[in-house]
Amino acid sequence: MAVITTLEELFGIEEIQVKSVNYDEAVDVVDFPCVHREDSEPITLIWPDMKNGPWIAGGAPLRWWQGQPVGESDIDVFCANAKQAADIVERIKSYGRWTRKFESDNAITLGYWSKKDVSKIWTIQIIKRRYFNNLQEVIDSFDMTVCEIGTGGNEWLLNKHTAKDIRERNLRMKQPLQPDALKRLVKYWTYGYRPVEGVLEDVQNNPIGKWEFALDEDYNNAF
Repeated sequence: MAVITTLEELFGIEEIQVKSVNYDEAVDVVDFPCVHREDSEPITLIWPDMKNGPWIAGGAPLRWWQGQPVGESDIDVFCANAKQAADIVERIKSYGRWTRKFESDNAITLGYWSKKDVSKIWTIQIIKRRYFNNLQEVIDSFDMTVCEIGTGGNEWLLNKHTAKDIRERNLRMKQPLQPDALKRLVKYWTYGYRPVEGVLEDVQNNPIGKWEFALDEDYNNAF
């Protein structure tokens, strides 16, 4: 007969939440010049820093650059080291308004909601599979030029073709292609970006390309 050894097994819950001094308190929200005001609360908890990290890059800054809130998109957070990542997770959890959506060796994905509006839930994905020395290193690791955008909250960093491809809605993928290139091509195509010449052929002929994807897959390259 199996023996119950933990509270999680006994009560069928994932994690016991210990109340901190911040528990159920409102966040003293700070507005960042590069962040849409609707998303200021979770970014205040993340507290990005252009010089030392953490950094926010990919899909969320792409939306902010165009004057849009993140909506249902993830906020992908890239860190300089494991301690920085762990500190962000604990800071978010300390307010008690969170749920664990998914966790793997690649990332931990949390849902967070505001005390003022519990219907508004942000998805924050803290990347663990790799740590970075600077934001340039982060955006250089991305496979789509429109995703090569990041911020430390107060200033932007874009690669050479990023602004042009955002403006012209170009979907340009960098070589070598990643296994999930097809998934990401379809995702951004539905956002209104159009594959440039040669991209469809490259994805179709990708020797390591995947053609089936699980619903709960998380970070592999850039989101």
